[in-house]
Amino acid sequence: PYTQDWFLGVANLRGGLAGVIDLARFLGASPVRTEQAMTETSLLALNSALELNAALLIDRLAGLRGTTAFEACEPPPENAPALFGNVYRDGAGVRWQELDLQALSQNPAFLGISA
Repeated sequence: PYTQDWFLGVANLRGGLAGVIDLARFLGASPVRTEQAMTETSLLALNSALELNAALLIDRLAGLRGTTAFEACEPPPENAPALFGNVYRDGAGVRWQELDLQALSQNPAFLGISA
C-alpha cells in the first residue's frame, strides 16, 4: 500500500534486498499478472554500479546479445521515454528496444515509488 502500482515490494536476491519494479507497468502497459503468469516471470537485478538496489520484473528473458547480432539499427521514436535507446532489428525482422538502465535509474518517476 501507499506505493505506485508498478512497485511490487522487496525481494531477497543473493542475500541483498532489492525493490521489485514491474517494468511493463512502469512503462504504461497493463499486463495481466495472474499467479500462473507470475511463475513464468524473472527478476533482473540492476548492476550495483548504478547505486540502486532494484530488480526489474520481466515477462521473459531472451538472453544477452551484442549489436553484431542485429542487422539494422534506428534511433528511438521522437516521443519515446528518455530511457529508450536505439531500436534494433534481428535477421528475422523482429524489433528489439534498447533500454538505457542508467537513465532509468536516474528517472525521478522511477525513484519516486510513493503513491
